[in-house]
Amino acid sequence: MISGSSRAAEKRVFPGDHALALMGRSLLVVGIMLGMSGCVSPQSIEMGSYDPAYDQKAIAGYYRNQSVALREKAHAQATAAVRYEALFGPDSDLVSGARALARYYEQTAQELERVAEAHASVDRAGRRTTVVQ
Repeated sequence: MISGSSRAAEKRVFPGDHALALMGRSLLVVGIMLGMSGCVSPQSIEMGSYDPAYDQKAIAGYYRNQSVALREKAHAQATAAVRYEALFGPDSDLVSGARALARYYEQTAQELERVAEAHASVDRAGRRTTVVQ
């Protein structure tokens, strides 16, 4: 019996154990490297700059996307104002608040569209200058 229990305490080494250990270590190293690369911050873009060195096309696209989102919010508030008017009457604070918010969103969307167009024109001018040189 003593010799039987000592066999159970012996560690058995199988041919694939070494390969599994190497694969586990490799996966650990890859995981650590991916984690570290995720911590690196990308180069930031100065959104207010009209410097052609920055990606003006990307900046214009960002402002256009924000403009579209605000127009959707304006439409939602205008729709809410119509519903509120049907429920609470035209003089309700909810109606005037929803209409004011819809106007604000629409005005802000127009301003963002103007900013986007300004950045797009800088991009077009920068590309023309590059082609001419």
